[in-house]
Amino acid sequence: MLGYTRRQLVIVVTVVAVGAGGLAIDHWRRANPDVVAYLEALDRAAPPPTAREPGPREPMARRAAARPREDEARGRRAHADDATPLDVNLATAADFERLPGVGPALAARIVDVRAREGPFGSVDDLRRVRGVGHATLERLRPRLAVNTP
Repeated sequence: MLGYTRRQLVIVVTVVAVGAGGLAIDHWRRANPDVVAYLEALDRAAPPPTAREPGPREPMARRAAARPREDEARGRRAHADDATPLDVNLATAADFERLPGVGPALAARIVDVRAREGPFGSVDDLRRVRGVGHATLERLRPRLAVNTP
């Protein structure tokens, strides 16, 4: 033959076959874009229902939206809406969660750092909490205070 061993010929034929298969698949994908879109969408989550197409959970969501928030039901306003700033040394994790952009994990970290390292001396001391960067601190600064006795 050409001076190639059987093993080398098998490798060359395999590489050519894989390349030809890739070209064939590419050609098929370009010829059938609707089938390709359908097949690619099979393993993705369905998009959330739109306002025109009510989903099975929409009535429950509507009921939840109509229900007053727990704070308002008790006659209290959320700290995010209060005119008085939130004292970072007295606030609970639930109080922090009411602030915009503060979720349960960040609120728990703030309370944990305060319990572990002592009270905050200023609002800027919140930077020692992982997840509170410059932008977050500046967004929350008008809503926070440190009251010293």
